[in-house]
Amino acid sequence: MSSPTIVPWSTEQVTALAPDKQVATAGLKLASPTKWSDTGVHEALVWGSASGSGKKPYRVCVDLSGPAFKCSCPSRKFPCKHAVGLLHLWSQGQVAGGEPEAFAAEWLEGRAKRAQQKAARQESADHPEAPARAAASAKSAAARARTRERRITEGLADLERWLADQFRQGLANSSAQRPKQLTAFASRMVDAQAPGVARRLTALSRLTDSSPDWPERLVDGLGLLHLLIRAWTRREQLPDDLRATVHSYVGITVRTEDVLASPGVGDTWVVVAGRDTVEGRLAERRLWLYGTTTRRWALILAFAPVSGGFSTTVVPGTRFDAVAHFYPGRGQLRVALSDEQPSRPVTGWVPEPSGTASARDAWRLAVAADPWVEAVPVLVSGRFRRLGNGEPALGDADGALPLIMPDDARWVLPLLADSDEVTVAGELSPAGLRALSVVTDGEVRAL
Repeated sequence: MSSPTIVPWSTEQVTALAPDKQVATAGLKLASPTKWSDTGVHEALVWGSASGSGKKPYRVCVDLSGPAFKCSCPSRKFPCKHAVGLLHLWSQGQVAGGEPEAFAAEWLEGRAKRAQQKAARQESADHPEAPARAAASAKSAAARARTRERRITEGLADLERWLADQFRQGLANSSAQRPKQLTAFASRMVDAQAPGVARRLTALSRLTDSSPDWPERLVDGLGLLHLLIRAWTRREQLPDDLRATVHSYVGITVRTEDVLASPGVGDTWVVVAGRDTVEGRLAERRLWLYGTTTRRWALILAFAPVSGGFSTTVVPGTRFDAVAHFYPGRGQLRVALSDEQPSRPVTGWVPEPSGTASARDAWRLAVAADPWVEAVPVLVSGRFRRLGNGEPALGDADGALPLIMPDDARWVLPLLADSDEVTVAGELSPAGLRALSVVTDGEVRAL
């Protein structure tokens, strides 16, 4: 039996750790006792030896408290299929308790030593001379911040001149060279230490004359960039919350420890929806939380290398108790969590969804607070219908919201069509409602 101190994870929680579908599928196939030897669990440590292509088995260790992973296989993916497979085996109750094997104990000891070294560095920070060192460090940080702001200002000034040229010449006249120019400016913004602006430019560079509604999308995107540049120029005159918003869109991050030092909101949070996207070599995971008591939305935003994996085991369809600390910024929903308790499946949940009119009001309020916001989380109740162009929508007496759904989630359409009323969770934008999950029979079903 597995250790009573750690509640076994669900299949969905284990799968969420896999860096891609290939690892997730391969890991599930390895969840068989016949493929393992020397398995065991002790407190938060799970270990085992997986048979591989060579003579020696792969030695696998997982620290559930991290989670953290170690495998002797040559895979560059993290966690690898063996770690995922071992976790599936443990979650199914097929790993017995016992004393750690030597290789597992050695790995855990190494982790403990590194933790002690980190604690020692923290203790050094509490030394009587620490205030002087901290003052010197703060002075250096302030100097670096001034240098970065100067680089950002210079880079945005170049971009503003280019934007003025585009509108003066006419966007249609410059369409042939525009993608290359936008890509070049994106690189310029990276050099200027404004990665948030670079991401927007990269997205616009993908628009071509054959893209649907490209003139409107291009004008909107360039207009928002111009507004961001003007806001940056006047940042010292802006209210604190709006200035923080501008900083976040430019790409100036806030340290997690600073966020955690701010007052938090304690609640039982339902993981209502989630979405993964990939930009180059970086993967982004967005998890939308809804407070059952406060009825507040919150966003967990995580990043990981495409070849790696996300460390969170939180997945849509679960709930957990935690204190959410909101990042600074007007209308900001991103949070850092403290006092997080183990998650459990959502059952018997009866939310109070909005109608289509209230959902549109939520969008308007969000844009009024933050003109650069791309989408807002909503829980909308309605009936499935088809628009005049045949596309799916969620509607009620006040109108209809076009549904944006991935092709592999079309299985849910018959469910929507056969239901008197359905509650959909997702992200609302001017393009429509990106459906990410449905709430049915008290459970959250991800699409």
